[in-house]
Parts: sequence; structure tokens; C-alpha cells
Amino acid sequence: MLLGSTIRRLRLASGLSQAELARLVDLSPSFLSRVEHDKREPTLSVLRRIAEHLNAPFGVLLASALGDVTADPKWQGAMGKLIEAVRTQLLTDVVERRQQSLFEEAAPEPNPGR
Repeated sequence: MLLGSTIRRLRLASGLSQAELARLVDLSPSFLSRVEHDKREPTLSVLRRIAEHLNAPFGVLLASALGDVTADPKWQGAMGKLIEAVRTQLLTDVVERRQQSLFEEAAPEPNPGR
């Protein structure tokens, strides 16, 4: 449930149609539609290509996919907790990298003439 809606939101925020994103990542538009509606699951390589073309961290999409797994009642035990911990770490790493890059972009350039 999380992965499809995450991809859809990122795609819309990027201003791409399903057909445009499908062409960029070498998928059929119908397959991408099924992914966005949680009817199909993409492979990790497809997920990586989608992340690249949406300028989104791969970890965000992977964390969304792992969120789908932990929502499944079959994964509610110890394995589900482990997957949720990995998912949380992926999202934390992404946020930390984004914050660091924002601070680096905002840092004033040194002025060698002064």
C-alpha cells in the first residue's frame, strides 16, 4: 500500500505522466499503473531506476516497500520487527543526508579577497 502511493506522489510532484515515467525507466505504462495501484511489485532494479528518474533517494522507495511487508500479518513477529527497524534506519539515513546537503548548500562561500 505504501510503495504504490509513494511512487505516484513522487511522480506527480515531478510533473511526469505515467507514460513519461514508464518510458524513462523502460517499463510499460500498464505495468507502472499496476505498481502504483499495488497490483504488482517491481524488482529492486526497477525500483532503483524509478528512484533515479524521480530524483528520490532509493532508500525512501525501499522503505515504502518494506512498510508494505511489515503490514502483512504473516510478518508481525520478530522478522517484522527487524524489517521495521531496517525501514526506520533507511528513512533516518535519507533525512540525515538531506539535512546535511541543505546545510552545505546554505553555507556561505569563503571570500578569498578579504
